[in-house]
Parts: sequence; structure tokens; C-alpha cells
Amino acid sequence: MFPGAAIAVARAVVDPLLTVVFPSFCVVCRAPLSEPTRGPLCQGCWTCLPRHRDALCPCGVPLGAGVPRPCGRCRRGRAAFEAGASLGPYEASLRTAIHELKYRGRRRLAGRLAEALLAEPGPRAVLGGAVVLVPVPLHPRRRRERGFNQSELIAQALARLTRLPVAASALVRRQDTPSQSGLSAAERRRNVASAFVVRRRPAIAGRVVVIVDDVLTTGATARACASALRAAGARSVRLLTIARVA
Repeated sequence: MFPGAAIAVARAVVDPLLTVVFPSFCVVCRAPLSEPTRGPLCQGCWTCLPRHRDALCPCGVPLGAGVPRPCGRCRRGRAAFEAGASLGPYEASLRTAIHELKYRGRRRLAGRLAEALLAEPGPRAVLGGAVVLVPVPLHPRRRRERGFNQSELIAQALARLTRLPVAASALVRRQDTPSQSGLSAAERRRNVASAFVVRRRPAIAGRVVVIVDDVLTTGATARACASALRAAGARSVRLLTIARVA
């Protein structure tokens, strides 16, 4: 029996038992979970994860109504990425799912978010022709505190689904910068300007690299990563995130 089929059979046995013995509820709508082994969101909330409604620039920036493609940064030749995409805006059930993964350690959510990402044409296009996935790294101290890197979990889930390799240790965060939360766009850029460095150049040089992260806010962190990857000889740098702040 294939691993996926074995897992499905196990869930078919375990889920009905859990719903009776240890009933649990969706963290978004509080409905009873019929498949608790699939994570803390019910199937209805998974189906209704927010998606981008506006047109998108090839770099992944949502464009408002009437805004021409490409975006202003791309038109000026200042785009940090050759291509970019995300599942949807950082709001509602998508925001909750990311918080459950990142702050409550619900690691299995990484797999379900990766599945949702690959169901969209934009993210699939970003991965087309890619050679290696590079998760945005945490500083070692912060990783020890959290116990995992959520971006690496998402990258590993994508790798299982696409068979692309993950170069998890190629890019490292050499500076333990303060949290980006609450900082302005300019402060975020200064905060991470020289925070990242490539330590495994052969894994990057001459390759099409896709940076993987959970949330894109101002893009300062992702652009700093892209700069380090280009300095190491990456042929092309793309960006894939689960959500994007409007």
C-alpha cells in the first residue's frame, strides 16, 4: 500500500473515534471537526480560505482596479523577484491558519497550506522550471525558542508534493534582528539589510531559486534574502508565500 493510501485508511479509522472520545472544534467558526487529524480548521473554512480578488503583477503584487500591469516597481526595473505569488491576503481564516502553525506549533498545517497553494495557478507557475526551494531562515536563537522554522516546514511540504529539493541550510540569518512587527517599511529595510548570507554557494549558483515564506508584509525580508542569493550567483530568484499583507 502506498504511504498516502495508508494515511487515508488510518484517518478513516481514527477520525470517527476522535470525534466521539475527544471532540474538537474549528478554530475559525467553532463547528465540530469531522476530520480532527487534518488540523484545526473545518473543511468549510479550508474551502473558504481567502484568495486574491484583484489582478496580480507577475511579481505577485496585487493590483487595484484600473492599475496597469506590471506594477510600478517592475516598470522601473526595481523588482526584487522575477516572479512571485501567494495564496491570498493575510486575513480571516488564512491568517488564523498561519497563526496556528507559527505560534501554536500546529505543524501539520504546513502540509495543508502547501496543498492549498499548489491548487492555485499562480503558485504553480512560479514553481515551473524551478530548481531549488530556499526557506527564509530564522536566527538560530529564535529557532531554538520556537522549536521549528515555519517557512522551512512549508518548503518541505512543497518539496514532498513537487519533488523539488530544499536547500534549508544554504541561506542563513547571521544577525538576530529585532522583530519586524510594528516597524515602518523603511525601518524594516534597515533592520534586515545585511542579516542574510549564503553559506552553501554550490546549492545556489547558476540555479533558479524560489524563496519560501509564510507571510509577505513590506517585502523587506524577502528582498534582503533575494539580494544575498543573487550575490551568491543565483540565476533567477522567485518568491512564494502563503499570504500577503494588503
